[in-house]
Parts: sequence; structure tokens; C-alpha cells
Amino acid sequence: MADVLVIGAGLAGSLVALALADRGAAVELLDPGQGCSATNLSYGGVPWWAGAPGPMDQLMASAPAAWRHLEQRHGPLGWSPCSLRLHWSDAETEAAAAAGEVAFANSGLDQTLARVEALARRHLGADQVERLEASPASGGRRVLRLDYGRIDSRQLSLTLPQALERAGVRRRWGRCEPLQAGKLPASQVVLAAGAGCRALWPALPDRLRVSWAGVLQLDDGSLSRELLNTSALTQPNDILMPLFAQRQGLEQRADQIERPEWVVDAGLAPCGEGLLLGQTSLIRPGTACGASPQAASLELGLRQALGRIDPRLGQVPASFHQVPVSFSSSGSPLAGPVAGAAGLWLFAGLSSPFALAPGLAGVLAEALSGDPGALERLPGATEEANPGWD
Repeated sequence: MADVLVIGAGLAGSLVALALADRGAAVELLDPGQGCSATNLSYGGVPWWAGAPGPMDQLMASAPAAWRHLEQRHGPLGWSPCSLRLHWSDAETEAAAAAGEVAFANSGLDQTLARVEALARRHLGADQVERLEASPASGGRRVLRLDYGRIDSRQLSLTLPQALERAGVRRRWGRCEPLQAGKLPASQVVLAAGAGCRALWPALPDRLRVSWAGVLQLDDGSLSRELLNTSALTQPNDILMPLFAQRQGLEQRADQIERPEWVVDAGLAPCGEGLLLGQTSLIRPGTACGASPQAASLELGLRQALGRIDPRLGQVPASFHQVPVSFSSSGSPLAGPVAGAAGLWLFAGLSSPFALAPGLAGVLAEALSGDPGALERLPGATEEANPGWD
């Protein structure tokens, strides 16, 4: 029997399995193997400078160094520096403000730009944050460019399993039955199954929620290169996102919604030779994952939003995919032992997974190895430290 069983072979589960193996533990990784995962369809953005003040900020700020260390030890995993390009148009901003949309009602354009720039400049130099003025070719859109980082999700999906094998992690595929206290399948079990965590342990905190994320996947490499090379808004290795992205706001009010709500964020990111385009986010009341939403209206809304950036993006021959994604409605990830279940640990709800997962996986592995100091550094590590854990 393995010293540690990690359930879930996405980003969180794989990185904690690597961290445990690096510390000498015998690790078994259970992969449900159920189609596309959230990791495979992610933009892979690493917002390492965007953490809230405190321990999580320090972990996020260490992400570039953590990814470089992982690649030095385990081989290429898709890390590269890039720019984040946040786009907006004055016309859209004025229309949204007049319509009273939440993102604009809470903070106007100047305040939002100032807040983002101040957040970034805690870690970035003056030449790493710049405003780019609109040009005729950009259709009146303006851009805030910031130094950033990304993990190519296509490369990660190909190389991470090889890294796990070389590290001695035993990987097996199969479905996991719901867990029972006192009858865990290993002496230590890490529940890192993302949106599937609650089905395996229903008594998880209510702030662990699920959204359905949808993206358009363009696999045509030549068309992707053409779109990037002729774009007035972005560059081939960069990530493009709206300045007033709506996903985070929807997640923050997830506890208050009374009916399904969905939003669209129009952007793009490279993925292998292709592109990932836009993102829809749908959240239902309650904590259940539920069935995959009807795709037609979501895809249409996404294509319309992309078409306002560049008419070509709304018409590309790309396939629409949806995956369930775990998040924390409080914004703080859930990482630590589960109260009332000796030997069971949770690692889920990371809202900035590519920035938080490398460092937080290492802290969790130290805690699993018996380091009490590491246990104190985990968010929601004990019932006493975080009354909202149960």
C-alpha cells in the first residue's frame, strides 16, 4: 500500500504527488481519466504578482522560481515568461457603465487601471507595466500590458505524466468510490479531484464550489499563427484578457445567487500549436456540480463577444468544450486536513492554480511529512484556525 494516495491527476494532484515523491514518500496517483480536464483547457496564466497581501501573496510571488525549479528537476513542463494584455474599449466601457453592469458600477475605468497597476507594481518594475494606446487596426481598443508567465497546457499534459513516472509515482486509472472515515484506502489520502471532491466526501465546506467553464479550442496551427501574427492587440506568446473580467466577480457572489448565472470573458491564449479562445463561466445555486449545461447558447454568446474583439475570432472553426472547475467562494484555497477524518487531506478550490499550486503543493507535502510549521501555513489547516472549515 502506498504511503500516500492522491486522488485526482490534474494540476493540484500531480504537483502534490511530485512534491511528496521528492521528499521520499511512496505515492500512488489515482487518475479518474474522464475526458478533458480543467488543466488541459486552461489558459495556464501565472499571475504571480497578483496575490492579496499575506502568506498567499508570498506563495504566488514564488511561482516563477517554483516552476523553474520543477523544470530543472523534472524536465520541461511548459513554463515561459510572457505578457498579460488586458484590453478594453472606451465605447464598451461607457455603454456598460450606463447600463449599470456590476463590474463598472463598482469601479470605473480610471480606478480599475490604477488598482491593477498598483497591484502589479508591488513586484514589477516601471518598464514591466505599460499602457498601449488604441490604433485604427485595434478597432479602438486599448491595452494594459504587464509582465506575466504561463504554462502551456498542451505541453504540460504531455510531459507531466512522464515526470511523475520518472519520480517514481505509481499512477493508476479508475473510478474511486466515496470515502469513509476510518476506512480510507491508504494511511494518508489527499483529495485533489477538483470538482469531483464533494462526491467523494460530501461533508466539505460550502465555500468549495463548482463552476462550468467553457472555451473554444482551435487546433489549426497555421490559422492560429495567422490570427496572432496579424492581431493588433496581442503577440504570439501572450495571454489576452478583458480588463473588466467577470468570472471572479461571479465566483465571489456565488453564495448569493438564486438561479444559474453565466458570464463571458473574451480573450485568448496559445495552447501548443493552437489557441484557446474566450471563457464562459456558469454557476448554479448550491454546491452540487450538476450536469453539463446546454452548450449552444453559451457558445453563441462566447463567439459574439470574441467577434467584438476581432470579427475573425467569432467565426473560427473551433470546437466548444465545457469542464467543471472547483473554486472557493471566499477566494482562499482549501488545503489541509479534513476535520473528523484522520488521514484525509484536501487540496482544491485554487482560484489561481498555476500561481498557487507549485508552492502550496510543497507546503502540503511538508505538512503530510509531519512538519507542524508547514501545517500552520496551510489555509484552513485546522478547525481552530479557520472556523469556516466545517
